[in-house]
Amino acid sequence: MKKQRSFLMVGGVNPPSVKLSPGGERIANASIPAFALIPMLQHAGSPAVCLVRPGDRVQEGMLIGKADGVRSANVHASIPGTVVRVEQATGADGTASVSALIEFGGEFARTGKPRERNEWEMLSPTDLLGRIHSSGVVGLGGGLLPTHLKLGRQAVHKAAFLIANGVECEPSLHADVSLMREKSREIAVGMLICKRILEAEHLVLAIGQSHEEELAPLFREAFDDAAQCRIAALPERYPQGHEDLVRKSIIDLAAWADGAGTPGAGGRECVVLNVATLFAVYEAVVLDRPLIERFITVTGSAVRRPGVLKVRIGTRVGDLFEECGGLVEPPGKVVLGGPMRGVSVTSLDFPVTKGVSGIVAFTRSEARTGPEVPCIRCGACVEACPWGLVPTRLHKLIARGSITAALSEGLSQCTECGCCAFACPSRIPLVDSLRSGKRLGALRHHD
Repeated sequence: MKKQRSFLMVGGVNPPSVKLSPGGERIANASIPAFALIPMLQHAGSPAVCLVRPGDRVQEGMLIGKADGVRSANVHASIPGTVVRVEQATGADGTASVSALIEFGGEFARTGKPRERNEWEMLSPTDLLGRIHSSGVVGLGGGLLPTHLKLGRQAVHKAAFLIANGVECEPSLHADVSLMREKSREIAVGMLICKRILEAEHLVLAIGQSHEEELAPLFREAFDDAAQCRIAALPERYPQGHEDLVRKSIIDLAAWADGAGTPGAGGRECVVLNVATLFAVYEAVVLDRPLIERFITVTGSAVRRPGVLKVRIGTRVGDLFEECGGLVEPPGKVVLGGPMRGVSVTSLDFPVTKGVSGIVAFTRSEARTGPEVPCIRCGACVEACPWGLVPTRLHKLIARGSITAALSEGLSQCTECGCCAFACPSRIPLVDSLRSGKRLGALRHHD
């Protein structure tokens, strides 16, 4: 396993990061919820078709939502119990879908019991994809694309690289690092499973530079042959963890490799999967366990003991603050996701879904922002944009209603990472503006 040189990203910002409590980096099991609200839409495509009705008894891991469409994913019961109601509910991001509320009751089918491990090496790529599909695994780095779909599409072309993305996607989030620290062998197996499906030539683990000394030895031990996987230590300047930037970094590193280093990608596919996704692949294939829980950072200055939790899907957000010692004061703002790209919510009753990577509670003083003032043409937003866009120019075009012109100047390339708004001294809501412009552009294209 050979250390790679680092790729210096253009643009980006260094937002402050909330540190975890002493011992908070160790993953703790959140309590089993008394009620689990499980939406049928927790993925990139259409909502799954709900298979249960009020009064039905369900078991842990039971299929309760069947994928409906190419980009849809299966949904499973995260706890055993009784379906109390099935209703239309609005998620934190404003999208609505049918949701099943399950009241906990009965015995667990898997939790706390010995697990039989499948000999996955004997399975064909098709069978491996089938297990990932049936288990409802989606991209846990934020994309939420069904993983079997991503792997199945790329397998046709045979990937040059399979990249395990362990660079935290946002500041203040620590779950991926904690997962790599405690589950390195399982992630390694997940990588080998996906390599088998893709027939990938090279395995690469991308990690933040500050964690290289700690994590590299763990993954050397996790692979039987240390040469099976290379490690790329990347800068942690936000948003380096974005899939496209990680992919570009690895390709550039391959081009710079010396001696008998890795050959360039040569235009062939580089598949990037988050380390949490790879752990879910391991559980789906080796343990026949569907995606019914995920690892979450619960943090923020308003949280008494910030930490990393393993949480059942459907758990109420407010319950997780209690798991971390409660709040030191009523929060000024609560965000699902990370502080840069997360969704602000006004209620703590929203459930954890497959797409929730973190929960951040800001104090009232942190949540207060000063008034917006006119642009001073400082260029800070341009320097911060990792995609080479001119956010202030796009903002002005959108304000004038010139959506076509904004699209021609790269609006569609914006990932809404928030770097421009963070860097702006005038407090112009650039991300909100660009997001609304993209939506208008999509509507006009659809019409």
